Parts: sequence; C-alpha cells; structure tokens
Amino acid sequence: MWRKLLGILTLFSFLPYFSICQNKLRENGWYHILSGQTDSISREPIVTTKDFIALKLDTDYFGKYVISGQISNYKRKKWAEETGKATGRQIAFIFNDSVITNPRVNCSIESGAFQITSVLDEKLPDIYKQLKQEKIDSIATLFKGWEKDSLYFTMPPEHRDSIRMAIDYWEAYTWIKLTTKPDEHYWYSITDSAEYKKLEEALKEELEKSNLSSRASDYMQSDTYQMYKMYIYNNPEYINLMFQCFLFKKIRGLYSYLIDDIIQTKYPSAPSIRTYVDKTDNSDDERFAVYEWQRQIWVLMNKDKQTDDPRDI
Repeated sequence: MWRKLLGILTLFSFLPYFSICQNKLRENGWYHILSGQTDSISREPIVTTKDFIALKLDTDYFGKYVISGQISNYKRKKWAEETGKATGRQIAFIFNDSVITNPRVNCSIESGAFQITSVLDEKLPDIYKQLKQEKIDSIATLFKGWEKDSLYFTMPPEHRDSIRMAIDYWEAYTWIKLTTKPDEHYWYSITDSAEYKKLEEALKEELEKSNLSSRASDYMQSDTYQMYKMYIYNNPEYINLMFQCFLFKKIRGLYSYLIDDIIQTKYPSAPSIRTYVDKTDNSDDERFAVYEWQRQIWVLMNKDKQTDDPRDI
C-alpha cells in the first residue's frame, strides 16, 4: 500500500510541522497550494474531514506513523479532478490551521485514497484520534434528536463509532432531508411515459442539429422545444422524468437556460438552476447543487398539487 501511494504522492519532509496558515479558521482537510500569493493555501478545501469514510493509523517501512484514508463516494470524483489539476504541484493537509504535510501530486488519484505523513510523525496518533472523532461527531450531529435505536445503542462504543466513521456524510445528509422535510421531495408514480419519452427524444435530436444557432432563444422558438415545454407545463409530475433526462447530463450553458425556461414558465417563482451550479467547479459539487435546486422545485410542485387536491399532501 505504501509503495502504491508513494507512486502517487511524493512527500516532502522540509515543511515543518505546525507551519501556520496566515488565514485562520480553515476546516481540517486537503487544500490546493497556490503560487504567487501571500497566503499560498487556497481558501476553499478540496475535501474535509466529514468527506472521509475510512481512517487508519499505520506505520511505513521505516516505522514512521502514517494516517491512511479514503474519500467518500460523493466526493471521490472531486478528489480525482482536483488532484488531476494539481499534477506536478503540491497540495496541503491542514489541521487546526497548520500545514501537516504538503505532498507533490504525480497524477489524478481516482481511487479516493490518501496518506498523511509528517516529519514529526509522533504527533500523528493524536491527530488521527481527533480527525476520527471529528468525522464521528459530524454524523452524530446529523442524527441529533432522533429516537435512539435500542439495538444500535446496545453495541459497544467502539462499534458505534466504527459505523459512524464508515457512513458517507453526504448520503446521510440527503436521507435526513428526505425523511425530515417531505415537502422538499415529490412522490410520484408514472405508469405511462411513452408520449413523454417520444417528446424528449425529439428534443434531443433537435438540439443535436448543427445548423441551429448557439443562442438559447433560438432553440426556444422551435416547435419541438415548444411541444416538450407545453407537455411539462400541462403535466408537471413529468418534471421528475425531466430531472433524469439528457438536459441534466450536461447542465451548464445552453441546457441550463432551457431548464430555467421550462420550469419558470410553470413556476415563475422558481430559482434559476444557474445560480446553484455556477458556484461549483467540479462534478460532485455540481450534482449536489442540482439536488438542492430540485428540492426547491419539489416544494413548488407540492404546493401546486395541494392546491389542486388538499388530500394529496
């Protein structure tokens, strides 16, 4: 394992432990190192402790302590993309506003694996304990106030902590939102999607034509687009199928304008999807931003449904 990671991250020992970041209060986690700036550590993290699903304290071939970890499924693509961007440069692991290690990245790390080392490796066991507790506490906070399950709470504390450590924070977050805020999810049952699928396929073919303008307004005038849009307007439950269609596979640019036009025609108060996705710079965060936007649309759909038939909610 050590040899495999060594091929990915070339670790530098010249950076002293507790090299203090000039800007305080960064979350514990991995950050880009920026060149040519007074504070060389990026403001936004690549991943933080709550994005870990595994941590292990081990030793290398020289008997030095090493913390090995694994990034959650939700953040794994981001980790791969950001380490890919950092190829040939260094990234830093920040703990309590101090740089613990600053390895040079040799390639994109698609496995989600990482290792934390330090020239003062005797400090790592304590750091390991604190990082592990931080992740455990993040999961416990999500479920704060929930009824205690008797089977779970009869387990030894170390077993409970192991379960919390392995839980994907973002999957748990989504599940909590689903169960505690049902108005932000639209429950539907569509038995006949043939007509919708036909309109969706026609729209996809229309948008793939090379002879159309690159302006969204020109696409919006086409008969194919108008037919799809009006079908969604008259059958809003099919918005849930729209959320799964090709428009959401490549959501930036043209498609985001079309999505806004379709949704805001039906629900004028709906937020623009662009205000959510434009703030992201990687596919994982974009996917979560889309989900946050969808929750707002589901609220509007549920209100509309309740107006039509109060018994439905």
